[in-house]
Amino acid sequence: MAEPIAVQDLLLNLRARRVAFSRAGAVCALVGTLGYLVAFLLHGDLPDQTTESLLTFIADRPWAMHHLAIVFCLLLWVVALAGLARSLSGGIAWVLGRMGQGVAMLGMAVLLWHYNIDGPALEDVADAWIRAEGAEKAVLLERATILVSATNGMFPLYVAFLLGLPFLLFGLALVKSEGHPSWLGWAGAAAGGIAFAVGVTNFAGFDVLPMNMFVLSVFLLDLWMLAVARILWRDAARWSMPAR
Repeated sequence: MAEPIAVQDLLLNLRARRVAFSRAGAVCALVGTLGYLVAFLLHGDLPDQTTESLLTFIADRPWAMHHLAIVFCLLLWVVALAGLARSLSGGIAWVLGRMGQGVAMLGMAVLLWHYNIDGPALEDVADAWIRAEGAEKAVLLERATILVSATNGMFPLYVAFLLGLPFLLFGLALVKSEGHPSWLGWAGAAAGGIAFAVGVTNFAGFDVLPMNMFVLSVFLLDLWMLAVARILWRDAARWSMPAR
């Protein structure tokens, strides 16, 4: 018996949504990854000897704009993860994907909080400090020291809840999902697990893993997101084919 017209329209609508989510996710994964990689490399290692050396490094640089670019790139990652979540099949995979989405949004909130201080606030102080003299310079240096302390305290949370736990959950979701290679899931879980462990242990004050170890996760996640972009694009092509 032929399916009712309403049911056929519903199925076509669901297929169109999956195709749209997969294509958008693939584009966002690709653009976000390339942009984040460039921004990360341009950011470079900050001098950590003294607050003065840090302010000298930041002064007269487009520091806030640089951090805004990173925010937009990571927002594209969050959109890509939403597209990936729509491609998951199976109950456990679906749950893990939705959990990963939720944690990613929490991580974005932490990032915005962190970058509001590390970006425009610190840039304003650095620009003012480099031009100040005498007592005013000392006051600005003290203010900068407080800001740097705050950003250092929040940075491990950003690593744990944006670069770590979401990818750990999505990696496990891919392992449990049908139609996706399990190696991709294990690779994402490993990269996210490293970042999560680094962030949590440093936030808790345990001197177990060096904080700069998160850089390894960043480059692993860059490669992982490129693979996700390819898989989502192929998923969109498969679902856009007429049903037989």
